[in-house]
Order: sequence, then C-alpha cells, then structure tokens
Amino acid sequence: MTSNMTRLRPSMLAATCTVAFLGACIPGAPAPTPVGPSVREVDATVRTIALPPAPDDPEPQPAASDSGGIARLVRLSYVWHLSSLHHPAVAVRGAPLDSAFIRAVTLVRRADNAAQLELAYTRFLAALNDPLTRVERDEANETRAPLTVTTLNIERTRDSILILQMPSATRYEESAAVGIRQALAAVPSRVVLDLRTASAGANADSIDAFVARTQLVERLASVPFTLSGVRVRRVGGARAQAGAWTFDDAWLGRDGALVSPINAAPRRVVVLANGNTVLPRGVLGLLASGRATLVGEEAVHDDALVPSVRVALGYGLSVRLRTGELLHADGSSGIVIDTLVGRSALPTDSAPAMRAAVAMLRSGRFVRASRLAPVRARAALPGYYDADPYPYMGARVLGGARVWSLMRARHAHRDLYDDDIDALFERAIGRYESARSASEYASTVQQMVSAFDDAQVAVRGASIDTVVGVATLPFRVRWADGRAIITDVIADSVTRALGLVAGQELTAVDGYPVPAWMQEHRRTISAPNDWSRQQQLATLMPRGNPGASLVRVRDVTNKERQLNVPRRVDYMALQPQVERPWQSASMALSNGVAYIDVNRLTEQTVDAELSKHRGARALIVDLRGALADSSRVADVVLRALREREVAVVARELHRYQSAPCLVETLRESAQQCPDEREVRSRVSRGDTTGHFTGRLVALVDERTSGAMERLALTLEATTGVTFVGTATAGSPAEAVHIGLPGGLTLTVPTAELRRTDGGQWQRVGLTPVVEARLTPRSYRSGADDVVTRAQEWLVQQLDGRSSRRQ
Repeated sequence: MTSNMTRLRPSMLAATCTVAFLGACIPGAPAPTPVGPSVREVDATVRTIALPPAPDDPEPQPAASDSGGIARLVRLSYVWHLSSLHHPAVAVRGAPLDSAFIRAVTLVRRADNAAQLELAYTRFLAALNDPLTRVERDEANETRAPLTVTTLNIERTRDSILILQMPSATRYEESAAVGIRQALAAVPSRVVLDLRTASAGANADSIDAFVARTQLVERLASVPFTLSGVRVRRVGGARAQAGAWTFDDAWLGRDGALVSPINAAPRRVVVLANGNTVLPRGVLGLLASGRATLVGEEAVHDDALVPSVRVALGYGLSVRLRTGELLHADGSSGIVIDTLVGRSALPTDSAPAMRAAVAMLRSGRFVRASRLAPVRARAALPGYYDADPYPYMGARVLGGARVWSLMRARHAHRDLYDDDIDALFERAIGRYESARSASEYASTVQQMVSAFDDAQVAVRGASIDTVVGVATLPFRVRWADGRAIITDVIADSVTRALGLVAGQELTAVDGYPVPAWMQEHRRTISAPNDWSRQQQLATLMPRGNPGASLVRVRDVTNKERQLNVPRRVDYMALQPQVERPWQSASMALSNGVAYIDVNRLTEQTVDAELSKHRGARALIVDLRGALADSSRVADVVLRALREREVAVVARELHRYQSAPCLVETLRESAQQCPDEREVRSRVSRGDTTGHFTGRLVALVDERTSGAMERLALTLEATTGVTFVGTATAGSPAEAVHIGLPGGLTLTVPTAELRRTDGGQWQRVGLTPVVEARLTPRSYRSGADDVVTRAQEWLVQQLDGRSSRRQ
C-alpha cells in the first residue's frame, strides 16, 4: 500500500462554475438566446463562483485532532448530512458532495480562524453550484443596505405597448395597486412588466400579497394556468424495487392555485428582471405556462422564494443551505431566462433590456428556452477514494459521517438505541483520523455499527475480515445455559490428539476467560438484545488471525484442561455452517411425525423434501438458522403449508422527514422534530390448493432472524402453527445496502416491521408457546432436545385423549 506520507491529495474542485439553472451547473442545458445589438455573450454575463487555487499539500499524517478540530469536523459532518438529504442538487443533479467533503476535511480540521474556516466551507459548498447555499457572517456583524423605495411608473408607447415598472418597498401603498388595475383595465395586447427595481431585501410574501391585490396576474393572463409552488425532498422509508430494498425518497410539492383570466383576449407579456429581482409566484406561473417571456440582464435568483436553513459554524460564521426548489405547473423547476441582455456601461441606463423587450413585441419574434432540467446520475466517489481498503483521511471521516447520518435519519429503529450516538460519533472521529491501516479503519467502523443494536445491520468487506479474523479454530461454539459449548468439531489428527469433542465447555479463549472475552468483543457485532448478542459472539469465538490460540476446556466430569489449539485459514472451508451437519434435511419420526430443517434446504431440494412428507400426521418445521433474502425456499415452504389465502402478516412503519432537523442531538430531535409516519399493511396472498393438512409445529430460537423470522411471522398469520423453542432475535426487517469508503458495504433496515396489532417486534421477537432449549447434554449425545420436546407435544395433542383412557 502506498505510504501515507507520499500519497498526494487529488486536485480540488474546479475554480469557477457557471450558474445557469437553480444556481446549478447543468451540462447540456440550452443557453438563453441573446437578442439585439446590445446583447453580450452568455458566458460573460452569467454569474460565476470564483475560488482561489487549491493547495497541493500531501495527505496529512494519521493523527487525531484536538477538541476544537473534532468539534469543527462534527459540524462539517452535520452540514454534509443536511445537504445530502435535502439539497436538490445532491438529490437529482449528481453534485459531487462526498468528494467535496473528503477534500474539505483537511482544511476544516486545521482552520483556526474565521478566514480559514470561511475558505474551507466556500470550497466545500462550491460542489453544489448554488449561490443560495453559501457562507454568511452573523447578522450582528452585517451592515444591511437600506431598501430603496420606488414609485409606480406607467408608460405607453405610440404603438400601444404598455410599460409597467413595479415599485419596490417594504410596504406597498394602496394607490400603487389602484394604478396597476386602472392601467390594465383597457386590456392591452402587449405589455412590458419591468421588475428590475425589486430589491433583494424585499419579502416574497409581501410582493405576492401586493400582486394579488392588483389582480396583475389575472389581468395579464389570457388562459387559465396554475401558480408556481415549491417542492422539498421527503427522505426516509424504504421500498422494494427489482428484488432489492432501496430508500423511498421522493419530492413533496404543493399544488399551486388555479388562476382564471379576467379577460380572455390574447396578449403578449415580456418580463424584465435582473439579479436583484424577486419574481412573484404568479409571474413565474405566467412564464412557465408560456404566456410571458423573461428577459434578464443577469442571472435571476430564487433565494427569496425557496426554503432554506441556517447552520452556525462558529467564529461568527453560518451556512445558508437551500432545502427546496421552485416547482412549475409543467413539471420544470428553477428560473430560466429566455433572453439574456447585457447591461449598459452606465449603471443608470436600463435602455438595452427595454429596447430588446419592445423589439420583441413589435416584431412578434419570441424565444423560449427549454425549462426541463436534464436528468443526471448520482455522483460516485472516484476509485482512489472508494476502492482502496485504506482510504484517505477525509474519506475515513466520510465513512463515519455516513454511518452517523444513517443513524440520525435513515435507520428504522433509531428511537431504540442504548448509546448516545452523537457522543459516540464525536469520540470516533479521532480514531478515524488516526487510523494507520485498513484494519484500524474497519475496526472503528465496526464499533460504530455495533451501536445500531440491530441484527440486520452488518458491515462487510475485506478489511472487516481482517478484524474479525481470516482463520478459525477447528470447532464451532454456541451459547447454551449461560455457557460457551463446543457443538461441532472438525475431525482430523489435531482434534483427535487434543481430545476435542462436541459438548465440552469452552471456559477461556486467547487467554481471556469467556465472560471477559464476551465483554471485550461486545463492540464487534450489532445485536438487538442479550440473547442474540450472546449467540453471535459465541459464533465469533473461534475466529481470529492464523496461529496458535491458548484455550481452556471443561469436560463432563468438570475437569479443565489448557490446550494450545491451532487457528488455521483452511479450517474456514471445513467449518460446518449448521449444527450436526451429518443430519438429513428432512426425516420421518415416530408416530407419523415428520421433520424438515429449512436451514438445510436449497432451491434445488426444497420441493422434493416437502413432497416426501405431505401425508404425515404432523410436521415439525425447523426455523432455527439463517435464510438468504433472495432465496425462494421461504416461498416454496409457505406455498406448501398455507391454510389462508389472504392474511395480514405485519404492519410496515415508514418514517419520513420533509424538513431538516436542526437540533444538536438525536435524542432532542425525537421531541422537537417529529417524523411523518406512514403505516402500510403487509398482506400475504396465495393459493391453498393441496396444502399440508396435518398439525404444524415450528422450532425457533435466537438464531431465527431476518428472512427466517419473516417466514415465522408469515406462518403465524397464514397457518395454525405452534411455536416451540425460545424467543427469536427480534430483527425481521429487510435492509438496504449502502457503500462506505474503503470497499465496505453496510446493510441497514429503513422500514420497521410490527405485529398485526401494531405491537413492537424489533428487539422483542416471537415468544414460543412451548419453551424448550438446547443443553450441553444435547451436543454430547447428538440428540436434539427441542425436536424431542416438540415431538412429545405433538403426540400429546394428537393421541392425548386415547392415552388417558388407557
């Protein structure tokens, strides 16, 4: 791997960006068409964002920041979190926000004054290409220019072109409204609406109210149209698409009111605007419907018309962040100039734009720019950021920020955390910065992921394997009766010489007593409750790096021995994935009872194994284990056992956010930022022809989770099944796959599954009717006490009355 000292940071974002649509650079968008001899080149007049050149400093040494630097990185992560969820440019136009975050980390962490911090955030926000999203100084330090008040000017040319120059003020006089109504009462066929006097300090709502009083839009319109509105991103929830679960993000927009014309006589309207203009929403509707043409002297901004939030950064600085965009009736968004006219050399001379507008009305030649924004794919991290198992420092911090962001806004069970995830992330930032290898970075990610407290949350990747271990001891371990029991042993010369057999208790591993080992490795897995956590940790006990491991085992006579057991890579392939691998996937028991282990079934064998026992009096279905989400085994089993054609299996709870949550911590957001909740019924439908008619029992325990737990949930709703065993894991929801820097993949459920009555399922699980659990004696004898208990219960139910008469 390349040395951290010689690895250079890639070049920063482009120094300039042309702002043409919604403050965003849109490649391939049609340029506004110039008119008249006074029109300048488009590129010379469109607003640009200029940035200083980027320094080519090397990747910093892996070291944690001081408390001030960590606080600045937490705030940077928060701004990234809000932008990635709510800014339209990130959602649909592929703004490279993640790459900008990676580059900004090294600047923000060392910024020790306002100038440096402002430069770092200016470079970071430049990726959004949005003039509204910018760094601002706090209002106490700002000096606002007084708002210019102008009067209403109404003129008519000799050929009956009406020119209206709208006033600009904090409060509009009624006399101005009366003047506009009187000027438009004559139903002019050609109108120039000059809005260049509208000041950037004007309030959009007051302008809209004034326009409504004048009935300006109704008098200029000749056909009905819908007013323009605003749309925001609604984030959260999940949906199944093409066999995989994905985020259910969407636009949330308000339908504008219908405007009916006062007079249907045809007319043409030209609107004049500049960078200070605040366009009324009614005028925007005229432009979007094609009943008016926009002539601009420069880019026209929508700052006053769309929602935004302000986030404090410290040093007297804040970030203004766009959270919505304009939505027109034709589906387009933003403000698009049809004709761009250059300013005169004299600031007071407004004649060039006016001459261009009058020339259009006289010639009847109008140009309309396309208002449909091009669709762009989401931005992806460059390969040198994403694929390298040991990412750049900024990419490592991005990995932690992405996990933290999922906890705050995406995870379905974010109200059930045991840990304070905001404090956890703050403590982890220093470890992300100081990670000196791929394994240290992966270990930090793994510790954060454990705070999800959800068995369906897991992080995978090559570097995670090096943390967990690429080798294993020659046996499997399971937690039973509060002890770590060896369940299956790889039979070879090593295990025979050491005397390792199933049923022995493991009391120490790698020099740790088992209780201490469990506590030490608690942060290596994500589990919803104690019983599933104990089982997962017991499964990981044999894993580690190749070499010898010092373990202690206790046999049936209570005698302990200390052994030096080899941990080898080749044992990974020989390690059985299920308990008692010699046992058949299905078998006929006594008294007409049959047994099927769903965990051992495959898509090729499931039909044949179920057909063998269709005529049995009773069937024991073993659901103790894992089942792949994409497997069709569950569907085949359900089809063979279903007794009800239609049944509500569960309730899906989806949680959405349509506005940024600006509180500091997740715990505060639960009270101050309520989620928008949507409950859907999950219905199972199927044919019951030829279904199994005997008595049905299902075996469950803490290994029953995910797809297997959903199968148990569906069997409960569609059959008369009786559950035997112990409580299930309580993590049934489907997960969305999210990529992390370093070639890691994280799975996170984003929709909660609840019982049909609305009761909580997560972390609680399914409680069986008949309790039975495996004991160390089961592993020593090779018998399954849970199967035996289920068989006894079935015989009692089927033959109980006749047995009592005898």
